[in-house]
Amino acid sequence: MGPWLALASPEVRAAWAGVHAAAVAEPPLMGLAAGERPAADVEVLAATVAAAEYTLAARMHAAASAGCLPLPDRGGTLAARGWSVAQARRLARCGALAAGNPGVAAAWAAGTISAEHVDPVARAADRFTIEELAAVLEHLTPMWGALAPPAVTRFVAAADRLLHPPDDPTRDEVDAYESRSVAFSVLGDRILLSAELPRVEGELVMAAIEALAEQRRSTIDPVPAGARRADALVELTQAAAASGALPTRGGLPVALTVTLEHTRLDDPIWTTSRGHQLTQAESRWAGCDADVTPVLLETAHRCGPGPDEPGLADHPPAGWQSRGARPTTAGSPSAAARIAALAATLFDRRIPLAVGRTQRTATPAQRRALAARDRGCVIPGCAVPAEACQAHHLTDWADGGRTDVEGLALLCWTHHRQVDLRMWTIHPLRSPLPEPRRAGRGWPANHGAPFTIARTPRSVWRT
Repeated sequence: MGPWLALASPEVRAAWAGVHAAAVAEPPLMGLAAGERPAADVEVLAATVAAAEYTLAARMHAAASAGCLPLPDRGGTLAARGWSVAQARRLARCGALAAGNPGVAAAWAAGTISAEHVDPVARAADRFTIEELAAVLEHLTPMWGALAPPAVTRFVAAADRLLHPPDDPTRDEVDAYESRSVAFSVLGDRILLSAELPRVEGELVMAAIEALAEQRRSTIDPVPAGARRADALVELTQAAAASGALPTRGGLPVALTVTLEHTRLDDPIWTTSRGHQLTQAESRWAGCDADVTPVLLETAHRCGPGPDEPGLADHPPAGWQSRGARPTTAGSPSAAARIAALAATLFDRRIPLAVGRTQRTATPAQRRALAARDRGCVIPGCAVPAEACQAHHLTDWADGGRTDVEGLALLCWTHHRQVDLRMWTIHPLRSPLPEPRRAGRGWPANHGAPFTIARTPRSVWRT
């Protein structure tokens, strides 16, 4: 410590003396003879570390605000002391957030939470207005100590997307689709594979490969996980070529699993099993050709206002918004009300009461009718046959589209994805085309299918 200890405040010197004494003392008796003391020591010391972390962040923020630090910018002093730049910047962010939010400061100072809990909020703070941030913290505060950092991260990210929906589709989403690739390199007796996939398609591939790799796990002949995934990829290719049959995982077919939830104000939340929140275009694509299993739940409310309390009951459900945007009229739910509904949905305890299965894809009879009518992908020039196509809802299922033959069209996988990214539009012959500037030039559909196909101008679907 050198001269710094003599210059520090009395409470900081006392904290250092207590922690230093415990650090240099002999380790306490462990094992059954000590009863619960080891566990208690760990719990108390963990809280002490969190409180010390808060003290450091708060003092650093105060010193930087007063101009007393030689390197005040984003934790520069800590970085100079040997901390990693990422850690130093994280503590600086968290200290700034705690300085303006007494509830966060109190929970952190008490050791209930750590910087790992505070940082997801601090990172996103600039994207919220003062009122929106207050609403987010209002529903996190009673949950401090009960939520792990990933749960805080998910709630903050969902709140950000709820209040500030991205463009539909987002530029990053289109870029990810355009940059998709699989490359093969021959290196003597080896083949090097590298791939880049959009998020949703990548998770679907991962689910299939990992399901097969899990089947190959053996305690008798242990094989590294990477090698088992390589074997699974080869086996998956062979199985698809032979019959298309894949093993189940956990009693369910291998598939991309997406959960759709609605808040009490009817904001949709589409989430994959790996925690990725779908964009509007991804949700349209995933919902077009999917089996839907409705699950009846009884919820035990844990935080936020209830359905009959002010702030929720005063606002009628807004319904599904296909573009991700909500009206901003005087009668629209406020940001605070929508955050409250989101918190109630994500933090409710769910108790399954009944589970059923509903078919949302085209039936075998409908697929036969579509094959007879469309005879393959309807996009002009595409040669993919009917048996390799997917049934696309002309009106998105999420927007109330019906699974009727008149409302379906066959698309190959590639063109299905492009349609949901709005690169193509499909119009029944009985309906007029939109203005050419927005819809592009129209062509007759493949094989005489009863549609007009328009290629959307790049300047439209890229914005």
